[in-house]
Amino acid sequence: SSALFLLSFGAASAAFAQQPPAAPVPAATKTASAIMQPSLDTLGQTIGTLRPDKWKAAGSVREEAAANIVSIHQDLETILPPLLVAADGAPGSVAQVLPAYRNIDALYDVLLRVSEAGRLAAPGDQAAALEAARSSLEGARRTLGESVQASALAQEQQVHNLQAAVRAIPAAPAPVACPAPAPVKKH
Repeated sequence: SSALFLLSFGAASAAFAQQPPAAPVPAATKTASAIMQPSLDTLGQTIGTLRPDKWKAAGSVREEAAANIVSIHQDLETILPPLLVAADGAPGSVAQVLPAYRNIDALYDVLLRVSEAGRLAAPGDQAAALEAARSSLEGARRTLGESVQASALAQEQQVHNLQAAVRAIPAAPAPVACPAPAPVKKH
């Protein structure tokens, strides 16, 4: 029976070896940090220079902008770094990169609110710096999103190729019953 197993395993292995190799998941050319860090650094520097208390707007607008600036700063300092470390540890893994991408997407939404308020109420230099930081973050966020999508597509293609290879493996032959040994006659 072990010979039958080896014969079946050998036939399956040979059939699998004849299949074209599955497309490998391409290694990410850049980690999430490499894609995002220049924009995040620019954003951190820009946020550090903002003075919403000096903006020409209603108190509620200045207060909301100040609260959003604190939120952005907290995200840049405490929330995002461990997400980027996890993403960098497995750059081809959608499951590891997606949490960082989702956080960056939420960060962008908050920055957009601050940028819009700044465009209307901040001094020209602060408004221009906010717009530059927003534009930079938008581009990096788009690049990271495209990277996540490319990884997902590559993984999906690899799964498809592996499933096709498994379906192409011929079924193992039915086991052949070995005849019972003839009884030994005593002389």
